[in-house]
Amino acid sequence: MTIGLVLLAVIAILIFFGLADKFFKNLGVASWIGFVIALALIIGAVIPNITIGEGFVMNLGGFIVPIIGMIVLAAFIGWNWDLARMAFAELSVAAVCVATRVLILPDNTGMILAASLIVGFVGGTVAFLIGRSRLSTLASVMGGVVLGDLIVNLIYVYGIGGYVFSMGTRGVFDSILIGCVFGILLLEAVVSARRATSNRRVANTSMNAESGEDVTKDDFDDYFDDTIL
Repeated sequence: MTIGLVLLAVIAILIFFGLADKFFKNLGVASWIGFVIALALIIGAVIPNITIGEGFVMNLGGFIVPIIGMIVLAAFIGWNWDLARMAFAELSVAAVCVATRVLILPDNTGMILAASLIVGFVGGTVAFLIGRSRLSTLASVMGGVVLGDLIVNLIYVYGIGGYVFSMGTRGVFDSILIGCVFGILLLEAVVSARRATSNRRVANTSMNAESGEDVTKDDFDDYFDDTIL
């Protein structure tokens, strides 16, 4: 959970000082909403695990808060094909989570850390490739890791045996934060590359225009489209 808290602290500081305003503007979400979600994740992570009876343990930062965050982001996406793509990305991230955590059982700290890193990096990549937008990437990582954790717990408890049903623990919080950050970094890298390419196209078109050639609207479309890949 240390990795996730460090990433969250950095994100919260960037949001608080307005250094992430451009990102949230492109995201279509007010920066204060991002700050509230980040703060809720931090609070949920530091609150001790909640135990219900003898067979269920829950971490708010790794279970309840990501679900709420996913629902909020999905609401901003709206009822359209982007939401369907987000749902498919979420299922794919869940598949990555299940495959990784079944192969790497959380028997010690090292195994938990390894599973968290794999799920985070691979899950973030899958969310980026399928989601194709900032909102979809974030929402599918949050929802996908939680869904995968639910399926993994069912396998641990009723398939393998000897485990307690524990939602949001065993590195889930770290996986969510790593996946969100890495997925967004990949997306921003691609957007920046596209923008650089568009800049060159605009410059070349301007030079051609000065030479007497026509400039069309299509030459500038990619330059202004950096929210959806």
